[in-house]
Amino acid sequence: MLALAAALLLAQAPDLPPPGAAALPPGGAAEVASRRYVIERIRVEGLERTREWAVRAHLAVAEGEVLDDEAVLVSRLRLLQLGWYSRVETRVEKGSQRGLVVLVFTVVERNTLIVSDLVLGSTRPEPLYGGLGLSQQNFLGEGLGLSGAFVTGGGPAGRPLEPTRAAARASFFAPDILLGGSRPRMVAGASLLALRGEEFACPDPSCRDWRGRWSAAPRLRYSRLGGEVVAGIRPGPFERLFAGFRLERVEGTRLEGADPAAAGAWPSLQPGRRLLTALTGTYDRDTRDDFFFPHEGTRFSAQVTFASPALGGDYEYARWLVTAETAVALPRGHAVKLLGAAGATQGEAPFFDRFYAADWAYFSLGPAVGRALELNFSTDSRYDALLAMGGIEYGIPLWSRGDFFHRGYLAIGARAVYSAATARADRTPLSRTPASGDVALRLDTPVGSFNLSLGYALDVFQ
Repeated sequence: MLALAAALLLAQAPDLPPPGAAALPPGGAAEVASRRYVIERIRVEGLERTREWAVRAHLAVAEGEVLDDEAVLVSRLRLLQLGWYSRVETRVEKGSQRGLVVLVFTVVERNTLIVSDLVLGSTRPEPLYGGLGLSQQNFLGEGLGLSGAFVTGGGPAGRPLEPTRAAARASFFAPDILLGGSRPRMVAGASLLALRGEEFACPDPSCRDWRGRWSAAPRLRYSRLGGEVVAGIRPGPFERLFAGFRLERVEGTRLEGADPAAAGAWPSLQPGRRLLTALTGTYDRDTRDDFFFPHEGTRFSAQVTFASPALGGDYEYARWLVTAETAVALPRGHAVKLLGAAGATQGEAPFFDRFYAADWAYFSLGPAVGRALELNFSTDSRYDALLAMGGIEYGIPLWSRGDFFHRGYLAIGARAVYSAATARADRTPLSRTPASGDVALRLDTPVGSFNLSLGYALDVFQ
């Protein structure tokens, strides 16, 4: 413990009793550890790109405060969670006089410009699609987050003259904004989305009657353009609570195909050009000890969206989503991770704000494929109002401290997913996804974390 280390260190200071006197009081180390030592100075070592004030903004300790083991541990965990450093260590040194200590944080910086998304897949209506996302987690060393991503499918199969399906997203986030003090109190951010997509409306999810002639199938062509701004506070060192305003222009057109009577259920979307305005709220708490391979801690998030014509838009609905993840350490560095999610929508929510079961499974049964940047490249276009997911993942560490592949571990997981259009509705056999499994090699590198997943390969290459 740092308090005990500080006590033992100070026991060697020049102003202690002369030689021959006891170095420790009669109560021994326990009594020394109980003394209150004040942090005279905080020093950060190992910084090359990050400004020191940006590091101090995330510390739960300050100069002039009493040295507290728990606050130092919280500070170390917060620095590790940022993703800026591959290693964070702490130690104490003796101060200028008795009762004062210097608290030293030693960090090893990592590359903060990383690949956040790497998409590659193939489906029958879209022979090849892909995309890339980049994220700068520490822009200009100021602790700001910038990210951008895109995905595109090129020309749809058999329809070279029709518009391509594509999406792009950009975001900015300030995780800690100082307001006249040494402690972070506010968070703020903004995001932009531009998307042009297409959803099939066939009677069966595989659109078997239109294979090879997709232009004759009933389809919903739509576009989205807009964004969201958020602002909030940090109630605690690992918590964020913020509210936002979302504004999107949404336009949809039904293409009934060769036989209008053959269309199935159309994805929920108001025809023509519409405006979506909504208020959002998010509570997030993350106490995990490592963003790549956590051995302990919990991540909990609750999100709510309210859209209403009273805000100037054309949609009225509510959406709730709760997700949770907890890690449990096992012997020999192994770990188990438990996952869960529950969600519901109420009212006439557009299909893209409902729940797509394939997004929550390792792989899906039938033609559904997990979406990329909210873009669906499959023929299964059923979005549900209710969602429940539970899963477990077992992690086996393989190596650490490598040159390029810093760390790697093998993940073996299973998930069960349930979703339905209404509380009493069942899924059809082709879209029902009760369970899925995965075996994946996960790699931590200077350019990002990569997931070589068997489940993903089975899903996106149909």
